[in-house]
Amino acid sequence: MPQRDDWRPEDRFLYLNGEITDEQTREIMARILEHWDREFLLVINSDGGSSFNALGLVNLMREHGRIDTLCAGVALSGAADCLAAGRKRAVIRGSIAMLHQVSWELGREFAANLIQNARFLERLNHSLSERLAQATGRPRTDLDRDMATDFYLFDQEIIDYGLADGFWNPEELLPASPSGGDGRRSRLRAAPGEARQRLGRREEAQRTRR
Repeated sequence: MPQRDDWRPEDRFLYLNGEITDEQTREIMARILEHWDREFLLVINSDGGSSFNALGLVNLMREHGRIDTLCAGVALSGAADCLAAGRKRAVIRGSIAMLHQVSWELGREFAANLIQNARFLERLNHSLSERLAQATGRPRTDLDRDMATDFYLFDQEIIDYGLADGFWNPEELLPASPSGGDGRRSRLRAAPGEARQRLGRREEAQRTRR
């Protein structure tokens, strides 16, 4: 983890990959809390995982308020909630998102516990759909209906539904060059053809000197 006096532009990146595990959640939350005054970009390629871990991330992201999100592949289940919780939210073309209600196997519970757990799940799903309604601008009744089963969204559908604001624009979501530099873009921000353009200019300058 970078120290507070050793911050680099690339330290802005947070990664949510694969299952949302306790360890991965703890690492992301620690980075955010350690550098609370910084802005972050959470890159997501996750098939979901613990609903409680996702809830903790979403709560912290909303409280922080300066964390952008980028779906690079899939944002399923709780990962879709994290995508929607971003300040600026983007997807790379070809991405997939999925929403659904929280559920778990209750197993051999006493009757009283079954009732209590069912009430808890109902309140939890109500809270999650309410937050997604705020993030997407959709009525909560739409969220309740769609999340009753696994609800998949592809590419432009993710944007149309309101989970993201648009397709990835590196100029907006990648960190700027460090202050005091020579005015050139950092390597992270280089456009695909920029290196070839610089090489062409150097070759042209060499031919001119000859």
